[in-house]
Amino acid sequence: MASNTARASRRFIVGPVVAALAFAAATLCACAQATPRQVHAADRTSPEVDLIRLSISNAYLIKSRRPVVVDAGGPRDTPALLAALRTEGVDPHAIALIILTHAHGDHGGGAAALRAATGAKIVPGAPDVPMAASGHDDELKPTGLEARFVSLFIDPKFPPYRPDIQVTNRLDLSPYGLAGHIELTPGHTKGALSVLLDDGQGFVGDIVRGGNFGGAILPKVPQPHYFVADARENRRSLQHLLNAGVTTFYVGHGGPLARADILKHAADLGLDGPEGDAAP
Repeated sequence: MASNTARASRRFIVGPVVAALAFAAATLCACAQATPRQVHAADRTSPEVDLIRLSISNAYLIKSRRPVVVDAGGPRDTPALLAALRTEGVDPHAIALIILTHAHGDHGGGAAALRAATGAKIVPGAPDVPMAASGHDDELKPTGLEARFVSLFIDPKFPPYRPDIQVTNRLDLSPYGLAGHIELTPGHTKGALSVLLDDGQGFVGDIVRGGNFGGAILPKVPQPHYFVADARENRRSLQHLLNAGVTTFYVGHGGPLARADILKHAADLGLDGPEGDAAP
């Protein structure tokens, strides 16, 4: 019995340590080149979407009439992000908006440099503006032991910035050639937001994550994020996105995630599936 207990204890510790070391390796080995990958082809009703995997997080290029970038990565990601835009045939100076799903350094840490390089407007959720201005992540609240180990390798500092537009409730994107809007979906941070297109595509940041090790393993499997400021608000926001009819969830790590898989994840959290959805 003692031997079995010892083995279980080692597994309990080793798993999170391995996860943390993998996360640290990804953090320390920032991508020299980020190759964009088309995840949604343009059609008559929706724009092309390209996923750009950065050092430890995702950014997205929405090829609307006035191109939009969702999330800016960390402070070291700007050269790779600019190169990815050029690979896609997009002049960086054509970017209209840099929409930040939240202000944590791995998503908004590169916002100041990207704005300087493109002239685009930075758009965060209003409640995250103090964090952006401070140049420091707010308190990270781990959701488990693995998250506690991961937190040891996170640099909370980033170049501070001020927004050009703040989302206080809902922002229409039609002036930028996009049929959709931005709205607050708090939980991961106070000012977390989502970009919701009318065709069902949703850019939802860190409301969930895809897989482990930044999406290197099982990227299509929804998981609770390592850090959540307000778990109740986060669940409420996820329920709202399901009720809003989001079909594809573009997340900040791993993914994209299919609605059917998000429904299963939501059921595990005790959330209700909207009427019309098959039971998970």
